[in-house]
Amino acid sequence: MNIYSIYEASQKLTTSPKTLKQWENKFKEILIIPRTKNGARFYTDKELSLLLEVKNLYKEKKNTTEVKKTLSMILQPKEVKAEKQVEQAEGNAELETAANEIQVIEPEELVKKIDRIAEDGTQLQALMSSLEAYKQDFLHEVKQEIRNGIKQEVLESITTEIQAGKSETIEKLSTAFSEHQDAAKEDIEQISELVHTSTQKTTEDYTAIKHNIKKLSDLSKAERKTYSKQWTASTTSTKEIKSMVEHLSKSNTEINKTVEQLHKNDRILMEALRMEREQLNKEIKDREKSFQELVQSFRQTAVAEPPKKTWWKIWHK
Repeated sequence: MNIYSIYEASQKLTTSPKTLKQWENKFKEILIIPRTKNGARFYTDKELSLLLEVKNLYKEKKNTTEVKKTLSMILQPKEVKAEKQVEQAEGNAELETAANEIQVIEPEELVKKIDRIAEDGTQLQALMSSLEAYKQDFLHEVKQEIRNGIKQEVLESITTEIQAGKSETIEKLSTAFSEHQDAAKEDIEQISELVHTSTQKTTEDYTAIKHNIKKLSDLSKAERKTYSKQWTASTTSTKEIKSMVEHLSKSNTEINKTVEQLHKNDRILMEALRMEREQLNKEIKDREKSFQELVQSFRQTAVAEPPKKTWWKIWHK
């Protein structure tokens, strides 16, 4: 697993550190950037992939809400969440255990021994300083006595005492320093062994963490592929629905035109039937009138005709 500072991450993403901080602030509920004990940000391949996704989404003119939704779906897809929940919980537990074990790089025993060595060194330095001051003061007093005319015997006696005290002091200091060196050597060996053990354990924990992170990264890639397939299927369905709606809209327009034409034809037909009916009524009335006139003419003719003579009544006259 590679680890990058904020400046290295900005160079890889070809953007500025200020932009990375703004993205972290915008998506702080989703995008969590890890930090060191001193508060410095650092980025892994996982964070870089998520930030690259954010950059690409903004390049596609997506707004902040759509970017948040996409990141949420990438990190926690609904369809595979139930299948991966157990594996993620186990991976997180292993990461927490490894992190807790890594924090034991500075045990109490190591700190105590280092403090003890530092304290002994301080005491030794203080003792040497005191002896040097005592020597200087004593020599100063001797010089003063010589200036005042002290006898040579006193000077020799004092010199002998100084030499004896100096030899005794040097011998004591050498013994103390040798003992201190032996103790320091033992402490250093123990510290080296502890550091070696901690380093070996840290390496094993780092390997386990790397394996777990790779496993989680593979899961994230699989989830992303699933989301991409879902997105493609959704886009295809949307296009088909849009095409169907357009087709239905055109069909509806044509149906409306057809219905309107039928209404128009119906009105024309009704008008033609009305005119034909009026024409028939008129013809019927004219024929009825002619018939009435004919009947009336027959009646008048019948009334005006003289009575006929019977031929056989001629002989009776």
